[in-house]
Amino acid sequence: MINSMSFSLKNKVVLVTGSTDGLGKLLVQELARQGAQVIVHGRDAAKVGQLVKHLNEINSKENQSVVCDLNKPEEVGKAFGAIETLDVLINNAGVWEEGDTENVTPERIIELVNVNLASYLLTFRTLLPVLQKSGFSQVLNVISVAGYEVPIDYYHTIYSATKYGLQGFTEATAKEFFNKNLRVMGFYPGGMETRLFKKAGIEYEDKEPWMFPPQESVEAILFMLTRNPKVSVKRMDFINQLEK
Repeated sequence: MINSMSFSLKNKVVLVTGSTDGLGKLLVQELARQGAQVIVHGRDAAKVGQLVKHLNEINSKENQSVVCDLNKPEEVGKAFGAIETLDVLINNAGVWEEGDTENVTPERIIELVNVNLASYLLTFRTLLPVLQKSGFSQVLNVISVAGYEVPIDYYHTIYSATKYGLQGFTEATAKEFFNKNLRVMGFYPGGMETRLFKKAGIEYEDKEPWMFPPQESVEAILFMLTRNPKVSVKRMDFINQLEK
């Protein structure tokens, strides 16, 4: 239950990148229920359109869409530059890679850098003038525990590199816009029960012991976004502490 001292997302315009599946999809649905006007992003126009239609049934808002392949950075500015009003940017898109670095192709490395890191920087830079027109705007970057912790005897080196970059970007922008009407926060989740791993060709079980339900992350993100504007949950680490 959100108390009266919290910040309401009702009627706020919120963009979630990578929102046609997994955490992003759950998040835009909950934002619609909260009364926000949502901008859905994905690279599959049919999936994007179907989800926008569903959100319109939830809240009767003029929910919008952006279709863009984040592995094509030259398209980001044009695609997101069409947005004229925005209060909240949630950078959520991401791709997974693990295993020995010598087995990762150069093309795959570029894809991870484009999607996991460059897209966050480019969407932020593209939309910064729009965010600054809002009375109070927010940027929340969905990063990963891999952005501050490298595991032992198990490697996702390229993935970790992109997430460490995101940590630096988030910390730097939080300082740049400190004491201004733009709140920048970082969310650092562990493994969730989503299709992130299977999309990368990794055949984990749907519910591994180290995973937790993504709905928990939805609630955590909403908590961060709805704090009083004088307060910033600058970063939140979110892990599974009971591997059962």
